[in-house]
Amino acid sequence: MFGRKKPDRNSMLQPEPERKRPERKVPELTTLVRTATGNRKYQQDAVYVSPGKILAANKTTRILAVVCDGMGGMADGGRASQTAIQMMVQGFQRVEKSAQLDIPAFFRQGIRAIDQVIYQFPKENGRGSGTTMAACIAEDNKLYWASVGDSRIYIIRGGQMWQVTKDHNYRLVLEKMIANGRMTREEAEAQRQKEALISFLGMGNVNLMDINTAPFMMEYGDTIMLCSDGITKTLPDAQIKRILTDDAVRPEQKAEALVEAATHINSYSQDNTTVALIHFHEKEIKSIERRF
Repeated sequence: MFGRKKPDRNSMLQPEPERKRPERKVPELTTLVRTATGNRKYQQDAVYVSPGKILAANKTTRILAVVCDGMGGMADGGRASQTAIQMMVQGFQRVEKSAQLDIPAFFRQGIRAIDQVIYQFPKENGRGSGTTMAACIAEDNKLYWASVGDSRIYIIRGGQMWQVTKDHNYRLVLEKMIANGRMTREEAEAQRQKEALISFLGMGNVNLMDINTAPFMMEYGDTIMLCSDGITKTLPDAQIKRILTDDAVRPEQKAEALVEAATHINSYSQDNTTVALIHFHEKEIKSIERRF
């Protein structure tokens, strides 16, 4: 009628074509960990990492990573490292969701409290217990770290890697003597005690610690590595860097690859070996089909 074609009733009942939400990306902190006893009788390393988290736009997101290496030459190093981890984690859980948090102050107070607790452990043959510590808190894209002893923290960015903590051992004293002209480098290298720790948790008056007061601003693709000296005394920095920057090794395999490399190279006397990684990257939110 009037020259119009009568509409097909079946076509009127057909649903509209499906549409997709646009793809988007969100920032994410991924945490990875790997530890091995090596050839030692006891595991004196201890490690903790918060579960990975997607960063929220309307609230602060924080995660914690801690690596401790109990001192094998002292009584009950395993208990010391476990105690340090437990106290740091419990402290973090109390303040994790605080609106405002002075993270450097949190680290200083926590380190001193842990030091006193371990110092009070019963002595065996006049010798106490001790542990090193390397810890990081990521607050959104801001990174804070703290270390005592010779467990290390590295930052990997754009194919480059650098160590942000010092080894608190007798080498620091020797370096000052070299700088003052009181000793040659050759004489310093001949010192048998050059790697003896001069700062650790359990000495009772710890004051030498590395804590950054201004945050390090992370960028997408950054990886933060915390490790015990089972890694750094076995693998050269060049090999560590090669594993961490190798695109052929998936991020979730890198911690395992480092530990396996160390235990393979030093198959006879490998120390306890621990690696914790924090990876800051963008996570793609997959397209979701929906009907309008």
